[in-house]
Amino acid sequence: MSQAVTAGGHVTFNCGDSPVTIAISTPIQVGAETVVDGEGKITLDGGGTSRIFIVTNKLSVRNLSFINGKAPDDSNGGAVKGEWRSNVEVIGCTFEDNTAGTAGGAIGVWTGSSLTVVASQFRRNKSGYGGAIYSLWSPLHIVNSEFTDNSAFVDSNGGAIGTDGALDPAYRNPHDGVDTAGGTVEICGSRFQNNEAYGAGGAAFLWVYPPDKVIIDRCTVEGNTLGKDSGGTGVALGGGMRVSNGEITIKGTSFLSNIGETHGGGLYLDCEPTCTITNSTFYSNKATDGYGGAIFGDKLRVNNVTFAKNFAKGHGGALFGGSDWVFKNTVFADNKAGNPWGQAYSCSATGTGDHVLQWVTDFKGVGSDPCISNPTAADPKLADPADNGGITFTILPGAGSPVLGAGAGCEPVDQRGQPRDTAACDLGAVEVP
Repeated sequence: MSQAVTAGGHVTFNCGDSPVTIAISTPIQVGAETVVDGEGKITLDGGGTSRIFIVTNKLSVRNLSFINGKAPDDSNGGAVKGEWRSNVEVIGCTFEDNTAGTAGGAIGVWTGSSLTVVASQFRRNKSGYGGAIYSLWSPLHIVNSEFTDNSAFVDSNGGAIGTDGALDPAYRNPHDGVDTAGGTVEICGSRFQNNEAYGAGGAAFLWVYPPDKVIIDRCTVEGNTLGKDSGGTGVALGGGMRVSNGEITIKGTSFLSNIGETHGGGLYLDCEPTCTITNSTFYSNKATDGYGGAIFGDKLRVNNVTFAKNFAKGHGGALFGGSDWVFKNTVFADNKAGNPWGQAYSCSATGTGDHVLQWVTDFKGVGSDPCISNPTAADPKLADPADNGGITFTILPGAGSPVLGAGAGCEPVDQRGQPRDTAACDLGAVEVP
């Protein structure tokens, strides 16, 4: 196998119809453009001692399983390492029980590379930063993939994914006609469940640099946990995800039952210049010893979002941050804060906007800060999250809910992809026919 891959080209296997496991004791070097296709029958096993591929050119792996790959303690990419300016493509693959000492338990790519992942699964991978995937100064695109039970070591970030920039710094200088528009981290149609980290980003820590862009589109982020780091800060930022420093867009996504020990139970945001959140659901996320049960962040532009039953021990059961928030067609329902004064059950400050419903069922929080001036105060009659069509769980309002037909200027489709009534649309993430 090593000789075939080293030669480059399109590599397949003639191993019969039964599944085959191939032991890898020494990493296979990929120095020529190569496609390796296991046709769903081949497992590559690093035996807990060896990385599987080291890429210095372009590698596309398809329909393969990677298990027990291990990078050295001071390196990244337990199964696949992409060296400087490599190109790695992953289609229909499974990565299980791979580890790396520093970053990217399954896959790590280095400066100026690119990584594309499609229809793949990552389970029980571990590393110091990005339990499954790490990308340094490189664009990252992930489509229709699943990340389950991945973890970053104690005092490490990004239980499933960690990034540090989306473009080679050499391309950020306006010389020689180089495009300086920035790179992109984009995750679409993917699920993150039961991942764990300490410090930042239970499922993902997506750190970029302006003018890089981050797009989270039609994803599910559910049941991820984030503990405090044990260093001098002792913080946990973003039980579901931490996304920082770029132009950030989140749409059609559900953050459900994520837990962060300090700030941002579902999501921690650093917005440069702003963050846009549309057609999304935040339900039962918890900041167990801090602020912002659903989101910790400022400079938010929010349209057609549902915040329900989120909790923060301090302030901002739904949101904590400054007051540079613009809310439109949004529902805040039964969010709570654990402070003894009944303050900031939904939002820690009052933003601007219109067509917002805010409802608190705990009497202590009835007088807490409104998310905008004079929101509608009425029971939205929300159900629990369920499969209501589309690729993410959503929350439907019940019959007679005051959110029905109460909006204006809504998104053209709802979280499920269903068209909205443009004349009288519904508040929140879902349009009821």
